[in-house]
Amino acid sequence: MPRPLSVWFLLLFPSVAVAQVGHDPQRSPYRDLEHRQELTFFGGQFNAAVDPAKVAPRDGPMFGAHYELRLGGPAYFTARMAGVVSNRTILDPRAQVVDRVVDADKLAPFLLTDVGFSLNLTGFKSYRGLVPFIGAGGGIGSGFAKPDTGGYRFGFPFLFTVRPGIKLGTGGRWHTRIEATNYFYRIRYPELYFVKTGADDPVLPPGSERAYWKRNLAISIGMTKTWGR
Repeated sequence: MPRPLSVWFLLLFPSVAVAQVGHDPQRSPYRDLEHRQELTFFGGQFNAAVDPAKVAPRDGPMFGAHYELRLGGPAYFTARMAGVVSNRTILDPRAQVVDRVVDADKLAPFLLTDVGFSLNLTGFKSYRGLVPFIGAGGGIGSGFAKPDTGGYRFGFPFLFTVRPGIKLGTGGRWHTRIEATNYFYRIRYPELYFVKTGADDPVLPPGSERAYWKRNLAISIGMTKTWGR
């Protein structure tokens, strides 16, 4: 039986046929990612939102580690720990306003730990060596200091995160990771902050919220080692 004209066309011009279904694999800007696990060591800057009483830990340098395990498709399990070298203000709410600041620059380091998920926006592929992603998680903060003279402490607040970012140079076992992590956690104030103990007003008005949610933005850059097929 004679072959249809379309079959002869595909046999004679195979490059045209490839062009009809997508990129030439050798020229495609997409490349499959090779490894299932990633470990990143990073550093950056933690930018703390200012709380109403201005006693929570402030901005400071941040460093830590981030682990990822591919679950399937573009989805990853993630685990992250970051340490922040911060300072804070200590108040004595029983003193007069002019004498309330006990220490304006008390060292107050703390940890932020969370687990969650991440999604590569280009699937399990890179686009010209780039992999944009979005992640989210939940965890706990850890400030190990005891309550100060006014009864405030950072404590161990629950936190959740939203993490957009990008991986660069993903063609080998090493690549760079840039991330903007939004940390959400709650500051709790002691009862003394709302009690008038002298001629001056209390630290916060009596009708104020006892707890305050903060969104804190951390910008980080790190080097990532990948492994596992």
